Amino acid sequence: MDRVRVLEVLEANVGGARKHVFQLLRGLDRGRFELHLACSMERDAGVAAELDALSAEGVRVFPVRMLRRPAPLADFGALGALCRLMRAGAYNLVHTHASKAGFLGRLAARRARVPAVVHTPHTFPFERRDTPLRRLYLALERRAARWADRIVLVSPSQRRVAEGAGIGPAERLVVIPNGIPMPTGEPRHEYRSELGLRNADVAVAFVGRLTPQKDVQTFLAVAGELRRALPGVRLFAVGATDSHRYLRSLRPPPGAEAWRVLACGRGLCAPRGAGTPGPQAAVLWSPELPVQVLGHRADAPELVAAFDVVLLPSLYEGLPYSLLEAMARRLPVVASDVTGNRDVIEHGRSGFLVPVGDVSGFANHALRLAEDAALRSRMGEATRERVAAEFTEERFLRRMTELYEGVLGRRA
Repeated sequence: MDRVRVLEVLEANVGGARKHVFQLLRGLDRGRFELHLACSMERDAGVAAELDALSAEGVRVFPVRMLRRPAPLADFGALGALCRLMRAGAYNLVHTHASKAGFLGRLAARRARVPAVVHTPHTFPFERRDTPLRRLYLALERRAARWADRIVLVSPSQRRVAEGAGIGPAERLVVIPNGIPMPTGEPRHEYRSELGLRNADVAVAFVGRLTPQKDVQTFLAVAGELRRALPGVRLFAVGATDSHRYLRSLRPPPGAEAWRVLACGRGLCAPRGAGTPGPQAAVLWSPELPVQVLGHRADAPELVAAFDVVLLPSLYEGLPYSLLEAMARRLPVVASDVTGNRDVIEHGRSGFLVPVGDVSGFANHALRLAEDAALRSRMGEATRERVAAEFTEERFLRRMTELYEGVLGRRA
């Protein structure tokens, strides 16, 4: 039987969408699928090394310039490039991801008469609160939903968001949760040693991109509350940003050294050299807020083992990998009660859910966990069990395989 020719289309090559697509490209059965990738490098020039590795593994990679922001001329050029690629490639199935690549990719697939089209939004652009274009994004998502045979939602509550927003007919909506490989080994001691943490220290961390979606301001406010209530607590921020504007909006603002560690988006990093903090340096957010800033860490899924509690105060989500990675390492998470988070966390058993922006709620639950090692241990076992039962990479890849073959009318 001939292999199914599949093109994955990705613009948002940072964060969860990128991880999701790379899981598909590396994990799907090469005996069944011939896998290609159309990908923009605009948001992270550093992705080139990963793309080279994919190419070496047999995935054909086609650079297509796509911009995240509205850019009519660039978008028209990207649409033309995708149409030409899809016609030349004679693909059986196109799978688009996120908002910009999702709209352009689905329209190109329609014009190129691709037999089957699948789309994964990851998060919906009309859920953003930092743009006046939410109504436009909603209208575009409703329109583009007509051009996909299936829309893959990464959590049950995200499906309810789609249904409430009128995104596609219900029979085209399918839920396939994100999954992660279950971690092995115990790197906790190694990473705690790197971070200067003693056995008795309690470490509370934010792990994620510093974007409006993740509501870093709430984390900073909670960090201040925790520091006042429990002076010995150790606080950490793992992640970076590609937005000077957002970094400037945060209070207290990051100091000069923290800025250099955090602002590592394309074109924002200071060259690393003498006087520039390395990943192990104790760089604090500011003199008045002693949050240790670690910046972007490619080893974040392992590094998280060093902490005792993770905070995730997002304004909206699909299903965050950082949540699954922390829970798989037996860490209780205090998270906002939003899409995705509420599908994974069983409140009071494997973590706590808090209303969006509720600084006191986050601080109280985090303080309770910080002061009660037995509670952390019980919740930690429950978190690991939860991920192992429902959110493994093996389960994710199996269901995606079934979806691809089902859309094409082919069964394994």
